[in-house]
Amino acid sequence: MIETAVENLQTSLPGSWQITVGKPDETWSFQADGLLAIRSPDGTAATMVVEAKRGVTPRQAAEVAKRLGEVITEQKLDGAILISEYISGLSRERLRKEGVGYIDLTGNRWIALESPGLLIETNGAEIDPSPPDRAIRSLKGAKASRIVRALCDTFPPLGVRELARMVNANPGYTSRVLDFLYTEDLIERGERGEVVETNWQDLIRRWSQDYSFTNSNRMMTYLAPRGLEDLFTRLPSYEAQYALTGSFAVPAEASIVAGRLAACFVSDIEGAADHLQVRLAETGANVLLVEPFDRLVFDRVRLDEDMVKVALSQCAVDLLTSGGRGPAEADALIAWMQGNEERWRS
Repeated sequence: MIETAVENLQTSLPGSWQITVGKPDETWSFQADGLLAIRSPDGTAATMVVEAKRGVTPRQAAEVAKRLGEVITEQKLDGAILISEYISGLSRERLRKEGVGYIDLTGNRWIALESPGLLIETNGAEIDPSPPDRAIRSLKGAKASRIVRALCDTFPPLGVRELARMVNANPGYTSRVLDFLYTEDLIERGERGEVVETNWQDLIRRWSQDYSFTNSNRMMTYLAPRGLEDLFTRLPSYEAQYALTGSFAVPAEASIVAGRLAACFVSDIEGAADHLQVRLAETGANVLLVEPFDRLVFDRVRLDEDMVKVALSQCAVDLLTSGGRGPAEADALIAWMQGNEERWRS
């Protein structure tokens, strides 16, 4: 695996650059798998410690990055590289946060050196081509989504059975989901398995890899002929369940753009369209009515400006997966949520 990674790395450099691989000293406190030396044409060289793993979870990546950082300091090296068959997006984030480079065999690479000046960054697979054989490998489906929402919206600690009751799920399934989230470095667990800390920002982003606002829900586009103000006047009198999401569900303090499309979860699209007096439109639509994949979108809704709006965690994931300006709006919303947790978590 190291040989393959080095061969791929060499092809990214001009022929005048040299790469050699050696063995680390056996007396080191951390038994790394190799030492990689990169030499530029002017003779400037950098030595990097190398660790190779067939597979690596985000939690393992964070732990390895910490140990490699200690080796760099102890041995006065120039850097470190983790090599693996596949390194997920969260794992790559953990490594880059600690300044540790990485190479995986799908093409994800990042190496940054000050001397000699070198930056290599390429993108490979975003999904593991050979995922590990374990019970839970994703956050797809209603039950997993309910667990994610509960973890985001509720301050820990949360016991397994308590969480299972909250989301109406089997404790065994809930425990397996928590095991998965732990390996993904998204939660911390106590001695009895309870959740004692939630990295809800990364949890929302990880959820967005398996849930999609545009693909997970049924939706239809409409035109409000009298404009969105007329629509918002009619919404409070709609007696069935509804909840605005997207741009118009973002708190004013966190908004970075003016909304142009009113996205609204409803239990019955056709019934809502009749009440709101909107008409079908393939082009020029300003209203998006959405039947949700699960009723969880109506959990922990907020009343704002006399209208019902989704919980901020739901709003964030909907924006992340809605395309256009949505991801940028989601980034701004998550940043605001981080500084105002007491206003939306309980």
